[in-house]
Amino acid sequence: MQLSQVVIGIPHRTAEFLHFLHKSISAHALFWAVIAFYYVGYLLVHILRPDLVPIDLLRGGLTLLWFSVPLLLFSLAVLRFYHVARFDKPDYLTIAVLREWGRFLRSPGAMANGLPMIVIMVIFASIFADLKSSVLDLNPVLWDETLSNIGRTVHFGRLPWEWLQPLFGYPYVTFLLNLNYNIWFFVMWTFFAYFGFAESKSELRTQFFLSFIFTWIIGGTLLAIIFSSAGPCFYSRLGLSPDPYTGLMSYLRTTNAALPIWAIDIQDMLWRSHLARTEIGEISAMPSMHNSTTLLMMLASFRISRFWGWALTAHGILVFVGSVCLAWHYAIDSYVSWVLVVATWFAMGPVARWWHQTPEQKAFDQLLAA
Repeated sequence: MQLSQVVIGIPHRTAEFLHFLHKSISAHALFWAVIAFYYVGYLLVHILRPDLVPIDLLRGGLTLLWFSVPLLLFSLAVLRFYHVARFDKPDYLTIAVLREWGRFLRSPGAMANGLPMIVIMVIFASIFADLKSSVLDLNPVLWDETLSNIGRTVHFGRLPWEWLQPLFGYPYVTFLLNLNYNIWFFVMWTFFAYFGFAESKSELRTQFFLSFIFTWIIGGTLLAIIFSSAGPCFYSRLGLSPDPYTGLMSYLRTTNAALPIWAIDIQDMLWRSHLARTEIGEISAMPSMHNSTTLLMMLASFRISRFWGWALTAHGILVFVGSVCLAWHYAIDSYVSWVLVVATWFAMGPVARWWHQTPEQKAFDQLLAA
């Protein structure tokens, strides 16, 4: 190949990508509008409560991006590896994966589709983190005692952890529950990578991200403020007595001395951060965003394949058990989050179908299909 051909090829590839990116930014107008609406709400909160000190959203976004990009790249690499191993089944897997990875990175459609969505999610997460850290300031009237009592009532006079502990209260089982609970973050980013960098038209992609954003706005922000609560692990630290979770916390701390139960260290860190009024002092239980997100991913997975649907179902069940047995949540936190997710998921389906009939989205869908 002559040097002139290489030089000519680079601008052409760049121009193609910029063309895709321009169309993609317009095709994401619905998401930009939702984020703008959320930001207006954020500004109103700080206007009404000038005593709350807002974080630097730009710095927060860059920090999130710094930590998220490596995880995103790892998720994309895992997805490309799975694609090659599952569908291509080459003789030389390593070479085939490297070729597929190179092809994917050079795909103008995938890159242009994914970059605006990642920016949108980082902006959204920055706003959410600031509001989440202010939950107890916005509503200091805690619901912990009420939520705990509701849990006892609906579970036949016993707290959920008391029912689950005889089944799951073994150190190695607790360790695995904690491991699965922490894996949630990687699973979520894998979904971001899978749907965000889709190389073809996908109403499912639009439905997933709309459902995710609205679930976190309604559940993680609005309901979290209305039903302000900290969770079982902080029950006694809130000054509530008697503490019905003393036995559970004693078991977890004893187990942590023998096996790493990261929930204990994270809970201690969050409480210290909360007392120090730092940006990461986010303690909020109702509703459970861990459980809402796992159900959302499960619903989306069944639209991809039955195997991944059932795999995410197993993951979700263990996340629920872990949220109770690791003292993160009252069971009612999960039940409320599930109702919210199901309602949001089915509400966003028609919205996604409508959006893919708009001129901007149709034009980008046709460009992806070309």
